[in-house]
Amino acid sequence: MQLKEVNQDKKQYVIFYLADKKFGVNINQTKEILSNTEMTFVPDSPGYISGIINLRGAVVPIVDLKLRLNISGQKKSQEEKIIIVELDGLTAGMMVDDVKEIKPLTKENIVNLPDLARKVDSDYIEGVGRAGRDDELLLLLDLKNVLNNREIEELKNVESGSSS
Repeated sequence: MQLKEVNQDKKQYVIFYLADKKFGVNINQTKEILSNTEMTFVPDSPGYISGIINLRGAVVPIVDLKLRLNISGQKKSQEEKIIIVELDGLTAGMMVDDVKEIKPLTKENIVNLPDLARKVDSDYIEGVGRAGRDDELLLLLDLKNVLNNREIEELKNVESGSSS
């Protein structure tokens, strides 16, 4: 995947799938994208935690975004990907079904979620993007808000509890 030169009114988004649904996240929120990573299960961790991985010597907890966002459906591909992000000083991974591409979106291509579709706790939705030739809609996520402060603390406990 190549980064293209973008001007100020365009932002780059990593486009990915959860089940058969398409999402995007601002590339500035991501550190890297991993595939085929060996994961270790952590007993008594929150249900949306898939496990932990060793990322260049650091223990990184992995959040299953489908479970966290209550998304059901068939996987789009067999090979899941992990998007590495930084959350309040914590490095974490967000497991997705597949990463499709990196795509620039202009301000004109991003609209707010209609009030009717907005839930009280949907701070993690940055907006709705229109992408592709047919203006296909995709939800743009703010990964920093996918987990609340309590959940981030739980992740830090998973991270530190596994290294003892």
